[in-house]
Amino acid sequence: MSNETVTTIIVKHLPSFITTSTELREKYFKPYKPIDVRFMQSQAMIGFVFLDFPNRSTAEQAFDMLEKINFGLYYKQVTVEYAKPDPNRQHHTIHSQQFTIEQQEQAADSVSAPHGLLYPPNPHLTYYYPDPTPDILTNITHAIATVPRFYTQVLHLMNKYNMPPPFGSAEKEAKPSFLKRKHDQLLASDESELEDEQDDETKTVKLQQEKVMQARLLRMAAEKQKLALHKQPAIAASSSSSLSFAASKSTASNSSKKIKINIGITTEQQAIRQQCRPSSELLNLPAFKQYEEGAPSSKLYIKNLDKQTTQQDLVDLFSVFSKDVSVNLMTKGRLRGQAFVTFADKSKASLALQCTNGYVMHDRPMCVQFGKETVDSSATKATEEAA
Repeated sequence: MSNETVTTIIVKHLPSFITTSTELREKYFKPYKPIDVRFMQSQAMIGFVFLDFPNRSTAEQAFDMLEKINFGLYYKQVTVEYAKPDPNRQHHTIHSQQFTIEQQEQAADSVSAPHGLLYPPNPHLTYYYPDPTPDILTNITHAIATVPRFYTQVLHLMNKYNMPPPFGSAEKEAKPSFLKRKHDQLLASDESELEDEQDDETKTVKLQQEKVMQARLLRMAAEKQKLALHKQPAIAASSSSSLSFAASKSTASNSSKKIKINIGITTEQQAIRQQCRPSSELLNLPAFKQYEEGAPSSKLYIKNLDKQTTQQDLVDLFSVFSKDVSVNLMTKGRLRGQAFVTFADKSKASLALQCTNGYVMHDRPMCVQFGKETVDSSATKATEEAA
C-alpha cells in the first residue's frame, strides 16, 4: 500500500452534543487535519464518524491523539479503529484533491474555502461601526421586517442578553444610546458602563437632595430654638444695677444673660441639662405644642410625668439646684401625673427650669413651666422685702 493512499479512521460513541451541533460537526475534527469527515445518520451508527486522511503517517498521528479523547464519567468511552480499505478509494490520493498539506492546514480555518480563500483570517482584524442614526436604525428595522430569519436571530440575541421581550406596546420614552452618551468609535462597547454612569448620577442627585433636606431641618430647628430662647425672661438680679442691665435691648445684654446662666451651672447641673431633649424635638410632642414658660416665680409646674415617677425622684432631681426645695406630686384626680416644686427664690427656680425642661425621666420628657405663686407667699415675700 502506498504511503500516499487515503487512510480512514472510525471514531465511535461520540456524545450527542457533537453529532447534533452543526458547528461542532464542522470544526471539532479540523485540528486532526482530515481531508474528509462523514457523520453516520443511521440509527444503528449514531455517534459514528469516518475520518479520511491523505496518507498513513498523518492517520497514525491523528489515531494517537483521538485515542486520548475522554468526555468524562457521564459519557460512553470513545473508541478509535482503522477502517477497512475501500476499493473505490484506494487510488484516491491527496493529489486528487488538488490541495497540498499546507493548504489543507490553512483550509481548516480558512476565510472562505468555496471562494478559494484558504488562508486564515487576520487575528488582529477588528470592525468599527458608526454610531446609530435615525437612518441606520430605520434601515435595520426594514431588514428585520423583510428577512424572517434575521428577525428570529434578533429575538434570540435579546433573549441571550436577558433583555425584556419587545412584544408589548412601544416605549415612547426610550432613547437611542447615542443620545445618552458621548461619541465612541466602537458601537459594540460595553453598555453596562452607561448604566453605571446613570446609576451614579441618580445616587448623586439623591444624596444632594438629602443633604439639602437635612440642612433645611437643622435651620428650622435652630430658628425654633432661637424663638424659644427669646421668649424666656431674663433672670431677676438682686441689685438695681443688674436690673437696669438686664432691661437693656442691646446685643451685649443678651450675651451677658447667657454668660451669667452658664457660669452658675455646676457639673452635676450640666449633666442633667445634657439629658434634656432638644427644643426641635419637644415642639413636635403634644405636651409642648403651645409651650410657654409663664411669668417667673419661685414655683415650678411640671406635667407629662410618667406613671412610674415618684416624689423621691423629683426631690433627688431638683435638690441639685437648691437644698431648700419642696415637692408636691399629684397621684389622684385630674391632676394626676403633675407636680409642683417650690424654691426659696426665683433665680433658683429659673435655673432649674432651664436645666430640666425636656429632661427624660422614665423614658418621658418633663414639661416644666413657672407656676402661679399663691397670694400668701407673695404677701410674705413683700413683707420680707419691706423689713
